[in-house]
Amino acid sequence: MKVGIVGVGKLGGEIAFALARDGIWDELVLVDVVEELAWAQAEDIRTGIAERSDTVVRSGTMADLKDASVVLLVAGQGRKPGMTRLDLLHANAPLVRDLSRAIVAAVPQTTLVVLTNPVDVLTTIAWEASGLPRERVLGSGGLLDSVRFRCLLADRFGVHPSAVEATVLGEHGERTVPLFSRVKVRGQPVSVDPGEQAKILKELKGVSAKVIAGKGGTAFGPAGATQSLLHALMSRTLSTVPASVVLQGEYGIRNIALSVPVVVSNGRFLRVEEWELAPEERTALQAAARDLGEFAEDASVVLGLAVRHTTLDQLVKSAAP
Repeated sequence: MKVGIVGVGKLGGEIAFALARDGIWDELVLVDVVEELAWAQAEDIRTGIAERSDTVVRSGTMADLKDASVVLLVAGQGRKPGMTRLDLLHANAPLVRDLSRAIVAAVPQTTLVVLTNPVDVLTTIAWEASGLPRERVLGSGGLLDSVRFRCLLADRFGVHPSAVEATVLGEHGERTVPLFSRVKVRGQPVSVDPGEQAKILKELKGVSAKVIAGKGGTAFGPAGATQSLLHALMSRTLSTVPASVVLQGEYGIRNIALSVPVVVSNGRFLRVEEWELAPEERTALQAAARDLGEFAEDASVVLGLAVRHTTLDQLVKSAAP
């Protein structure tokens, strides 16, 4: 199986190394606007995995992505200390539009996984620009947020994160929606009091900024989450994972991507699972969709893309007499 990675700076290079060490991929093709960087990353990784993996790692151009089963879009400006993910929208949206089109021109049957921030809005932009069916365009933020959520809960309950079942929906950012109503520890439902929920939510929203302040950027966390997402996505076995996908009526939301539970297999998502949520969780998810829809609408107008972003609730209200 062949995987392409477009944008192999700090994060893209870390993802490439994680995937190469897996040894389950036949070939990784690294593409970057700085061709010398792509070559250097490929050569460094090739040496680093020689004792444990037979995966072929090489640099190339867009044309070399031909026949890739999945392409990761990681290119773009990264967050700096003090920046929010949405601060990156105007810098990265034109790049994602153009690269999405170039990727699909090179490999029309691929699945596109977006990591460039702000990932939810840019997953919407990638879907619009690429012309791919929504089942083959996913963003990666929800799984990373869910892992971070499990880690925070594990600290509270004194267990390993693997003993915690917990999921985050919504935006990969300020409008994140941790599902406290569905938390389980060692398979048993647990209750988290409102005060502790507020503390955990604040930590969850702030952990990435703290890492960026301390080391200049995040890499290992997103790389590990992306590795897990690809394992589930490309497996023949059905798995349910949180991922950012464009919704078409699920959860009362239309034409905007945000993280929801999706069933994935064989390189695409097969369906969105509509879980029963606590009233405050559903309200928060709808609020995230409204806000992200406005951001995506603004970006689409600037980029010349013509998809209206709204929620089904708004459509129903506008049609009412």
